[in-house]
Amino acid sequence: MKKKIRLFLSIFIVILTIYEFIHYLQGHRSIVEQLAHLNPVLIVSLIILYLIILLVLTLIMQASLTFFGFKISNFDNLLLNAYSIVVNFFMFGQIGPALRAVYLKKKFQLSIKKFIFITLIYYGIYSVLSVLLIIFGSKIKWYYGVLAVVLVLLISFLIIRWFFVKKLSKNWSVSWHLNGLIKLIIVTAIQLLLQTIIYGLELDSISPVSWHQIMAYSGFANLSLFVSITPAGIGIRETFLILSERIHHISSSQIVAASIIDRSVYLIFLLGVVIFLILFHAGKKIKKMSNVEVFDN
Repeated sequence: MKKKIRLFLSIFIVILTIYEFIHYLQGHRSIVEQLAHLNPVLIVSLIILYLIILLVLTLIMQASLTFFGFKISNFDNLLLNAYSIVVNFFMFGQIGPALRAVYLKKKFQLSIKKFIFITLIYYGIYSVLSVLLIIFGSKIKWYYGVLAVVLVLLISFLIIRWFFVKKLSKNWSVSWHLNGLIKLIIVTAIQLLLQTIIYGLELDSISPVSWHQIMAYSGFANLSLFVSITPAGIGIRETFLILSERIHHISSSQIVAASIIDRSVYLIFLLGVVIFLILFHAGKKIKKMSNVEVFDN
């Protein structure tokens, strides 16, 4: 019953978002004209940045697996994350992590509970860094910033500790290497930096914005991940950004225009990823057939 309600809510949000986008653009023709004349250099730059993020995701996976003493080949890692980002965009809910969990269980016999645990650590790092972006971007008083970071750290710690005690403490074999944790923090920080640059390029293509605004904007966009029940967070991210307009001071028209640019370019990028996956499997099938023919001869 809960799954049906969640699916219905997800579909409703997507339909409502598409309707609102169309309605908004009908009243703001200037945005449509601006989007129609996007600089090709911007589009290529965004695609390259998304490709680099895909590679960074493979580093995050590698760093996560070091906690359990596993190592996945670079190409398998790339394929797994490529599949993950594709299904995460087109399907409802956070399907990407579920796909990775099932693959790792089959490949390494890594229990799904352990995968969830290390994913929680990654999400904890992701959320703390996102809050830091908001703090530095919004220029709030330092003690409010410290309080916000401490609060997020505490919440993350309590969730991770609760999951550990509840699900894993009886059967635990993780290698707590400080180097592994540091690597995970570094590659996650690189991921957020790349995402911030992407948002900055998209916003600046609409109208000039400061780096403080971009940082706060990026922080809120990142935090929307945790309540994304729609494909690629459609509608959820935009709602987060519009509700936080008073903090990052970026207008709703800029948010809508930047979001359209982001979704459009990301679709082009995903199309390239899908073509890569199809060609890989086609090549693999041809190679298998060739081997069979050679054997028969």
